[in-house]
Amino acid sequence: MMRRRRGEGSVSKRKDGRFEVAIFVQTPLGRQRVRRYTETRLEADDLLVELRKKNRQGILTSTREKKVGDYMDYWLASKKNTVSPHTYTSYESTVRLYLKPFLGNNYLTKLNVADTQSFLDKQLELGQSVRNVQKMRIALSSILQKAASEELVIRNVARLTELPTYRPKVATPWNFNQLGIFLEKSSSSKFYPIFLIMSLYGLRTSEALGLSWADIDVVNKVIRVRHQVQYREGLYVYTEPKTQAGKRELPLTNIIASALSQVTRNDQGPLPDIIFKTSGNMPIDNNNLRRSFKHISKLAGLPIITLHYLRHTAATNLKDLGVAAKEAQSILGHAHITTTLQIYQHSNLEGKSKALEQYEQKLVDMSAHCRQLQPSNEKATV
Repeated sequence: MMRRRRGEGSVSKRKDGRFEVAIFVQTPLGRQRVRRYTETRLEADDLLVELRKKNRQGILTSTREKKVGDYMDYWLASKKNTVSPHTYTSYESTVRLYLKPFLGNNYLTKLNVADTQSFLDKQLELGQSVRNVQKMRIALSSILQKAASEELVIRNVARLTELPTYRPKVATPWNFNQLGIFLEKSSSSKFYPIFLIMSLYGLRTSEALGLSWADIDVVNKVIRVRHQVQYREGLYVYTEPKTQAGKRELPLTNIIASALSQVTRNDQGPLPDIIFKTSGNMPIDNNNLRRSFKHISKLAGLPIITLHYLRHTAATNLKDLGVAAKEAQSILGHAHITTTLQIYQHSNLEGKSKALEQYEQKLVDMSAHCRQLQPSNEKATV
């Protein structure tokens, strides 16, 4: 084996069985000898090559290894203004409750596949759902991917772990009859106009609650979806829709115009022009709206679905009416038509029955030209 030249660094095995990588590199404090530790010789050799490469490229190396927990704090800070408040809250709670307590004291370069897999398996043993553990891995993978892009680790070990397949609960959107029962039952609710808008247009909850009077064009019979309302750091603010396709114009139907005409308009509160407000002129709270939706659904004896599934209901009912997928995509504000087709438009027994009836009728119509389909009075022979 060829000896390394002076200054190329060294790899040695320690008494505890780990391998030590030592090399002189440029650091924020000048040229210094840094040491890193790995579990295997192969990892040590790869790390030494990586440190030499970074040094040749003029990339400074930290004088001490970063702990996973410290890097998680740095990663969260970088995400705060780049993702939605809801997503950031989810990331923050995942890091605080699960990732940091179990993995935070590890060094970035020492975190390996076995440790990460052991952490995930332990969470499943403790009773966490497969979906929650998947969220932990997604967050950890994003953290390690950023570390890899900053050349702090060689590989993203979270991507090499395995989890059981997550099978989400299959919820069936309401059909026309069920939706009609709900709207009739909720007609006396203060939230009825919101439920009606979400049922007809398939608006996201934040889009419906973010509608302002300026978005309603009575003259041209247009309702404009231009923003959402979010609660950020103690304040209600308007935010951009999830995608550019979320900004859309929809026909202002007579039933919606009539429902909105019953809403008292005032310019009070933190968002003066917003349509839907509490008695204290504050924007409607999502949780209160969801609770009311669930309560009315139970009173009506309907299958329980989430409030968001009114959006799935709208998408599926549009499909059942024969509305082209492209038009449904535009109404729902999806950036990609595959989202409309594969996620929001559900197959149902009524739809399949109708399709097979049409197919069967077509075969019957053709039977006059196709002898094989005609009934026969002759006895079958073997």
